[in-house]
Amino acid sequence: MPKIGARILKTSIAVTITMFICNLLKLEPAIFGAVSAVVNVQPSVYLTIKAAKGQIIAHVLGVGAGLVLGYVFGGSPLTMGLATILVISLFVKLNLKNGLQMGIVATIFILSSSPDQFLAHALDRSAVIFIGLVIAMLINVILWPPRYGRQLTIKLRESNDTAVHYFCQAVRNFVRLENEQIPSPHTEKEKVSGLISECRVLAEHARRERYNTVNDYEYLDPNNWLPLAEKLINHNEMLMVKADRIYELLPGRLERRLKHGANPISTEFQSMLNILESGCSTVIRVNDKLKTLVCDKALVKPEEISEVYWESLTDAVDKWHDRFSGSYYLHALIEISVVASEIKWASREGKKFINMIINVNSTSLKNQINNEIN
Repeated sequence: MPKIGARILKTSIAVTITMFICNLLKLEPAIFGAVSAVVNVQPSVYLTIKAAKGQIIAHVLGVGAGLVLGYVFGGSPLTMGLATILVISLFVKLNLKNGLQMGIVATIFILSSSPDQFLAHALDRSAVIFIGLVIAMLINVILWPPRYGRQLTIKLRESNDTAVHYFCQAVRNFVRLENEQIPSPHTEKEKVSGLISECRVLAEHARRERYNTVNDYEYLDPNNWLPLAEKLINHNEMLMVKADRIYELLPGRLERRLKHGANPISTEFQSMLNILESGCSTVIRVNDKLKTLVCDKALVKPEEISEVYWESLTDAVDKWHDRFSGSYYLHALIEISVVASEIKWASREGKKFINMIINVNSTSLKNQINNEIN
């Protein structure tokens, strides 16, 4: 059984109230009011208003065409066919394709009545349409109005957690790969990709709402929050891309090891692998701060961009290179360099993101204080 969400319940309530009011006022056909209510219960208040505006325009044009053609040519089947051609051409020219069906139905409904009832039918149908439209708007605003900013915050956190785990798992699989089967990352990658897609949809809904998506800030400017959220979405997506690049190295690395007899990993090379794996702790720490900044709206300390980690890796490479040479080891060095580069990106871009947010909001806070003093 499908999950019954808020939008389904709101649509049901809107249809029920619309039908009740139409029957109470003896307005026919009430079914058109119900259709109008269904069409106008949209995922957001902004989309409801947008759909309502389109419906009003489509309905007015459809009713107008029906009245003009009905009084001039009568309500014959030939007139209905001609009216359909004219209405479709008009709607396409005005780019009102979403309201095309409703406009045609309005025109034909008027033309199907007797000439002395054209105007009465037009008024009745307009009344039921507007009742459905108004009820849908009220229901959408009053009952469980969507909070896309808060939904986005939850999905952002989950998306970042999953993307960081996917990235660090790729590093660990590279480090610990010996003579085993290549691990398949497809399930986790699909999860990360799905969460990123959900975040983008929620961000688009939040933007369309045309109001501040989150209003419980301690220091972040609400008007600047959505761009930060979108930047974090992009950051999460790049973590997934970087992890994919690491996973692409695994088949070649395993094949080369097996081809050369699966020699034991040297102490020097294992030291490099251990340093690579330790880099994940920095990536995790940095992304925890990002979530605190963007999702929790709380302050964190800036991150220093340090060369200590990379200097230790360089020393390990030098010690390993002093003992080994040849194409086999050159390939291994290239792979180490690729993974180190991806870790470096994940760490530094995260730190830059953190420091950018802190600097921007520190400047905004100073400007706000100065304005209040002046």
